[in-house]
Amino acid sequence: MPEDRDYGDNPFIYDDPVSPRELIDRQDETDHLVALAAGSHNSRVQAPRRYGKTSLLLKVADDLEKQGWRMVYVDFLLATTAEEVARRLEVAYRKSLTGPLSQTLTRLKRSWHPKVKVAPGGVGGSAEYASTPDVMQRLDDLLDLPLQLQKKSGERTLVIFDEFQDFLRAAGDLEGLLRSKIQHHGDAASYIYSGSEQALLEEAFGNRRRSLYDQARPLYLAPLADQDIADYIEDRFEKTGKFVEGATLDFLLELVRGHPQRSMLVAHHLWEQTQPGQTATVETFDRALTVIDRELNERFEYTWHSLAEKPNLRDVLLALALDQGTLFSKQTLDRYHLSKGRAQSGEDGLTRLGEVQRVNNKPIIIDPLLERWLLRRSGLLLPERGEQG
Repeated sequence: MPEDRDYGDNPFIYDDPVSPRELIDRQDETDHLVALAAGSHNSRVQAPRRYGKTSLLLKVADDLEKQGWRMVYVDFLLATTAEEVARRLEVAYRKSLTGPLSQTLTRLKRSWHPKVKVAPGGVGGSAEYASTPDVMQRLDDLLDLPLQLQKKSGERTLVIFDEFQDFLRAAGDLEGLLRSKIQHHGDAASYIYSGSEQALLEEAFGNRRRSLYDQARPLYLAPLADQDIADYIEDRFEKTGKFVEGATLDFLLELVRGHPQRSMLVAHHLWEQTQPGQTATVETFDRALTVIDRELNERFEYTWHSLAEKPNLRDVLLALALDQGTLFSKQTLDRYHLSKGRAQSGEDGLTRLGEVQRVNNKPIIIDPLLERWLLRRSGLLLPERGEQG
């Protein structure tokens, strides 16, 4: 669990999950997920990358642990083989189980390595060796652990499967095995699935032909409210002996558009550019933007070059940045040499990559700082805030 921040340091964390007490709002989402788990319902949290999913999940886990639940957090990022999925599960349970319950896992592991006796030819003695456990048997046993834990301790278990899209990609019918286990767990465990590749999760849980069809109630994270972000930033500035002008804060909110991680990144650099006891002005904001542009330039260059063989996606990305909200207008289609079909396929491709989502039925670029980079790259960005008369 992330620790609370020492306010002698920069109070704006943007590169790691934050502790439950540092989470900006999300109280309604937390209460909803806690209620679903308490009612023996499974859920899934879907949102773009860097939208605070893991921080929210840790808050839910913290609330349920206070109610006597056990929490098992499994990160499946890059776990694309059955062997690696099994290893991640084992590591997660090893971290969670303490005291007598830890022996449950120890005994389970012993059962995977039975001793086999052989009599070497020409020799009167015998030798013993441990056979290699079958990976599917290991997975079968690990996925059933919540039942054993409830029998021994009476505790319910919250199992969080983060970066679940990589589990879905793993070789073998792991979905079928998982479904065969969780459907019998009843009051023993509730599951929360989370992932940033929303199209893949929608397919897994929304396709009638998939094993996990309708097995988890969806929760879609919306952008944070401007007022919640503003209150959080002002409070952290004041607690560290710094201040921020209202106009500066308005410019920040306009830029980040409620994006959780980008809000903290911009606030982090604004705080860094503000001297102790001083107030962040629009000029301070411009200095912070200069640092941010340098920090993110290489990453965005990589994103752009990764689309080199997909000019359709590049055209749509530019159209969304430069002609916001008008992708399918005749003027925008003509300007970027797009047909409606190419525009739609480009939007679909960028959505699968996690770069675009629909808000109020209009496609938008998820990352406001990527949009800013595209505007700067095209020479269409307005002068910095402090330079405007």
